[in-house]
Amino acid sequence: MNKAGQQIVGRSTRRRFLAGGTALAGSWMLPRALRGAQTGAGLDAEVIVIGAGLAGLNAALLLEELGVSVMVVEATSRFGGRLHTVADNIVPGHPELGASGMGGGYARLLNAASQYGVEIGPVRPRTEPREGEMLYCVKGQLISEDDWPGHALNPYRQDWARQMMPSRPPYQVYAELNPYPEADLGAWRRPEFAAWDRPVGEVLTEAGLTEAGVELGVGHNSSYGTDHHDLSALMMFHTISFAIHQANWPGQGGAAKGGNQRIPEAMARNLTGDVLLNSPVAAIADEGGRVRVSLEDGRRLHAARAIIAMPFSALRRIALDPEPPAVQRAAIDNLGYTPCTQIHYAVKQPYWEQDGMAPSMWTDALPGRFMALKNDPGSPDSVTSCLAYVNGHFALKLAHMDEEAAIAEVTAELFRLRPSLKDALEPIYLWKWSNNPYAGGAYAYWKPGQITAFARTIAEPHGRIHFAGEHTAQLNRGMEGAMESGERAAIEILEYL
Repeated sequence: MNKAGQQIVGRSTRRRFLAGGTALAGSWMLPRALRGAQTGAGLDAEVIVIGAGLAGLNAALLLEELGVSVMVVEATSRFGGRLHTVADNIVPGHPELGASGMGGGYARLLNAASQYGVEIGPVRPRTEPREGEMLYCVKGQLISEDDWPGHALNPYRQDWARQMMPSRPPYQVYAELNPYPEADLGAWRRPEFAAWDRPVGEVLTEAGLTEAGVELGVGHNSSYGTDHHDLSALMMFHTISFAIHQANWPGQGGAAKGGNQRIPEAMARNLTGDVLLNSPVAAIADEGGRVRVSLEDGRRLHAARAIIAMPFSALRRIALDPEPPAVQRAAIDNLGYTPCTQIHYAVKQPYWEQDGMAPSMWTDALPGRFMALKNDPGSPDSVTSCLAYVNGHFALKLAHMDEEAAIAEVTAELFRLRPSLKDALEPIYLWKWSNNPYAGGAYAYWKPGQITAFARTIAEPHGRIHFAGEHTAQLNRGMEGAMESGERAAIEILEYL
């Protein structure tokens, strides 16, 4: 660290990662080759990218490859956004707090991993373990996978539904109802399907599932949203279309060796422009001939254009001038973000050997999905840690509790539901996506009516301000959606510069 507070990282002194609090003075921090003609008078870069997740990094790298000077501004001390791997010295096996597996069709992401030297290994199961390794806890009763289809607590009454497992959303029902043409990943945004933009619980009930079946399949541990009332069926149809599309590349995809965060870290190392870490943004203003980005510590940055590559849940905290159009403002203010709380445990003894049951356990109670993670490539059958992965209303409850109280309540409930856990677990780490001011939840989801209201306008440029992030993707979801959105934003800017 030098006297000015600049941390020089990487193989080139042109690449600077600047800690919060470093004073700016005109454009003196820009890479020498990009000063002058390319960066106009009074500009710190041609483009400022706000957010160093996959979307922002992809946009920045694409622009730099085409000769555009870029500065990346990141609120936190790391790269990846909601792609976040726990360090191995914190939780054994470095599990993923955020985005987990990548499908074989994640072309942009897999290409980035290859281009920047990140090795891809097998997928690391997180909320769905290997076949035969799940136990169900419904209404306090422990039920094996083999016993579930004929169990009295199985609410799926139709013959075709009896095999549906609580740990998996009713994807086969979504697939049967899906109105989109095959392989048409853009259909979800088109007006002709607007009649399906209503609560998924309502649609599943009309399809013949009982109220109890809908609540079990979507109301508890919902992968998206809080429950079956605030999630649009249009979104779930797109989710199943995307999953089917990914199945076209069997045996491909997986996860980054060492954790998925290694990909954005490698992308960041290949930037040539400056990156400001620990630099939360307070306001963004389009001044007509340039964009002004004001940081919370009082610094001001200027560029010809800006890309906002952060979740809308974080953008709500930032003042925009001028205000976006009403529809876009509604999207920023109201787009949903899935509540998620995670409690990680060290395993002191093999509880599954003591009680003779599967190591992982899906519950309809506070602990959500209790997963025995197997993240050691050298010993793939060994449990490296356990995880209580809590979504929905239970996650919101935990979000309002302090750390010690949240851990204590979830742990006590686990011991009550499965007594063999009592002497086997030690809580070691808690993570709340809902409490993170730069995330607001694990990932975006669309509430009933929102796709119809603003899906087609959510990413439209606002003057000199452009938008990226998985919530603005038009075709893909998850990590690949984030990459797609960064690519789109970069192309938009090239049309103006």
